[in-house]
Amino acid sequence: MAVALGSLFMVLGAVFEALDLTAAALASLVVAVIYVEIGSPYTFLVWICTTLVTGLLYPGSAMWLMYLLMFGIYPIAKGYIERLPRGLWLIIKLLFGNIMMGGVMLGCQFILGLPIVEEGEFFGLPVTAVYIILWVMINVAVVLYDIFLTVLMRFYMIKLHPVFKKLLK
Repeated sequence: MAVALGSLFMVLGAVFEALDLTAAALASLVVAVIYVEIGSPYTFLVWICTTLVTGLLYPGSAMWLMYLLMFGIYPIAKGYIERLPRGLWLIIKLLFGNIMMGGVMLGCQFILGLPIVEEGEFFGLPVTAVYIILWVMINVAVVLYDIFLTVLMRFYMIKLHPVFKKLLK
């Protein structure tokens, strides 16, 4: 069921391209809920299976690649990173986000053949300036995404987890 729900979000994001990042973030919530409810081994299974289903349904879309390298794995990594001393969290999360988004950009360019930036495409800025702007935006997005996951998981733990716990007994 978790793979079906995550895949539904991902397919909606692939069909409606304006919602691709939102759909990937919602699909990652499924992984986070599985991490809380069932445990670590199954989160990896949900992450991989959702990626495979999305990749098989929309192989030319970058959705499956973004989910594989960033959105699907981030809730799992977040769970492990937050076991470390609190002062290291932000640094490791930003490092992880930069590495994964770099992989997404390289994968889009070399695996899917989708160019990230073309000369003069963004207001006539040089490609180097556009990559610097993208790097800053990626770091801001990683921080906001982390906050998004934290807030929604707190809501889940306080409001929804007790209800599911009663239903599943």
